[in-house]
Amino acid sequence: IALIVLAVGFVGTGAFASSQLSQKQDSQKEYTKEKKEKAELQKENDDLMNRLTALQNNQEEKVKKDVQKFLNGYFNYDTALGERAWTKVNGLVTDRGMTMVRPPDAEGTPEKSTPETAVKSELYDSKIYYTPVSEEKANVFVRAYQTITVNKVPAKTQTLLDIDLVYDAKKNRWMVDKMELVGGADAE
Repeated sequence: IALIVLAVGFVGTGAFASSQLSQKQDSQKEYTKEKKEKAELQKENDDLMNRLTALQNNQEEKVKKDVQKFLNGYFNYDTALGERAWTKVNGLVTDRGMTMVRPPDAEGTPEKSTPETAVKSELYDSKIYYTPVSEEKANVFVRAYQTITVNKVPAKTQTLLDIDLVYDAKKNRWMVDKMELVGGADAE
């Protein structure tokens, strides 16, 4: 009889342990599933927050302010100081945008020009025409008026640009993603 009680006890304990193990495995699967769902929901929430932030910032005043900052960097330079248009716009353009504002053969830090070959550019006015494209994209058409001085002889010009922008939520600013020269002429 003691042997039967002992055998029933082992079987009962084994069944209980098996049941507990099965419950633990089920709990682990459920935990893994919920953890994955949480990560997916967090990513979706982050994406929605970025879109909302971009939408809230896709206002004419904000876009124009960020574009003006880019234009100031791009059109104000002095080659005698080793500056070029593209050296002053880091953080204002995307990687794709940088390939459009920097000449293909430009590498490293530009050398300073001699006084005889130096070019100085100064932006003195700009007209920015804004068009929202989507929550995270905008387009501007720009008339940039600048004075370019070579050999101490100034000349006033205007440059026409078509610029595509994307919103960078991490930097909280609009970044130049594509820039196309539409034309240029004497400033009038």
